[in-house]
Amino acid sequence: MSLFNTLNTGITGLGSNGLSMSVIGDNISNLNTVGYKGSQAEFQDLILQQLGGGRGQLGQGSFTGRVAQVFGQGSLENSANGTDLAIDGKGFFVVADADGNQFFSRAGQFRQDSDGYLTNVAGARLQGYPALADGSLSTAIGDLQIGGTPIPGTATTEVMLDANLSATAVAGPLPVPTAPATELTNAEVAAAAEFTTSTVVYDSLGAAHDVTLAYYKTDVNEWSFSAYVDAGETGGTPGDLVEISTGTLNFNTDATLDTATSTVTSTAVTFDGAAAQTINFDFGMAATDEGNLTQDASASSVVEIDPDGNGAGSLASFDIANDGTITGVYTNGETRELGEVVLATFQSEQNLSRVGHNMYAATRESGAAAIGSADGGGRGVIHGYALEMSNVDIEKQFVKMIQSQKGYQASARVVSGADELLQELMQIV
Repeated sequence: MSLFNTLNTGITGLGSNGLSMSVIGDNISNLNTVGYKGSQAEFQDLILQQLGGGRGQLGQGSFTGRVAQVFGQGSLENSANGTDLAIDGKGFFVVADADGNQFFSRAGQFRQDSDGYLTNVAGARLQGYPALADGSLSTAIGDLQIGGTPIPGTATTEVMLDANLSATAVAGPLPVPTAPATELTNAEVAAAAEFTTSTVVYDSLGAAHDVTLAYYKTDVNEWSFSAYVDAGETGGTPGDLVEISTGTLNFNTDATLDTATSTVTSTAVTFDGAAAQTINFDFGMAATDEGNLTQDASASSVVEIDPDGNGAGSLASFDIANDGTITGVYTNGETRELGEVVLATFQSEQNLSRVGHNMYAATRESGAAAIGSADGGGRGVIHGYALEMSNVDIEKQFVKMIQSQKGYQASARVVSGADELLQELMQIV
C-alpha cells in the first residue's frame, strides 16, 4: 500500500468522524425540541483490496453508510395547554399542509387557528376523523376543527323519573283551583300535595322552564300525579301553575307500580314564542321505559330525574381522551364528540424522510402509512395536557462526541504521519 493510499485512508477517517460530530451537534442542539428523535451516524468500511499471493486483504478506510433516526420513546412532560398532545408508544400524528400533502410528526404542540383548526408550529393542520353535521364522526381523514356552530336548543319530549312515594303518607283531598279554573296557586299545590319535586324542561327555542311535580295520596296504595308549569309562560297568570300532565298511580302490595291500572296522560303545552310540545313522564309503565316508581315505608324521595332536550349552548371546554376522541363540553351542560385524532404507523419508520419542522414524509422504503385510531392496531395512546420531549440522551452524546473527536484526531495523525514520510522520501530523492 503506497503512502498516497495511506493519506486517502486517513482522509476517510476525517470525513466519517467529522460527519459524526455534525450528527452529534444536531442532536445536542435539539435536546429541548419537542418530539425530536435523535440520529446516529452508522459507519461502514470501504472496499477491501486483495494483496495477492495469499497475503489477505487491506481496507481502504471508512465511510458513513447512513445517518439513521432513533425512534425511541421520549419522556413525557405535563403541559397547561389542552391542545398539547403526547404519544406514548408507536405512531405519528398526521398533519397536512395547505396543498393537502400529508406529513407525520411526534411533536404534539398544536394550537387552534382563527378558524378553530388544530395546527402545528409550521401551520400544518392536524388530521383525524372530523365531526359531521349530525354529530357522528366521519370515516374519512380530514382537518380537525374545534368550536364552530353552537348547539341549538331541542324541545323536551320525555322526563324519566326514579322515585319512591312513602306508603305511610296520609290520604287527603286534591287541590281545588279558584279562578281561573285551569290554574292553581303554589300555595294550593303545596297544601294538598304529600310530596313535590321539580325539574327543568326545554322548549323548541332551547329556553328552560321549571316544572313542578306533585304527588297526592288519595287512598291506600293509590296516588294522583300532576305536573305543572308557570302559567305566565304559557299566556296565563304569572306565578300561578297550569297542569300539563296528570295521572293515577296504583301500587302493588310489594311496593311496585301496578302498571296495568296506572295511567299518566300528558297534554300539549305551548310556551311563549315556541312550538307546541307534549312532554311524557316515564315512571316505568312500559317494558321499554327506563323510569322506576315505588311505594315503600321509607320517606318520599327522588333518586333521579332525567329530562331529554337541551338549551342552546356554545363550546366551553374540550378534552382529548387516550384513544384520540375529542369531547366538547358546552355551556348548557351537553357534551358532543368533536372529532378523533388518528395515528399513523409504518413498516419501516427508520426509512421516513425528514422534511424539517419535526415532520417526516413517507418513502417507498418506509412503506405507506397505516392510519387508524390510537390505542389499537399496535398504535400508542394519546395523552392530553402533555408533550413528548426529545429522546436525546445528553450523557451518551458527550461520550460519542469524545469518541468522534479522538477518532478525528487519530485520523489527522495518520495524514500528518504519511505526509512526514513523503517529505523524507522527497529529501532522499
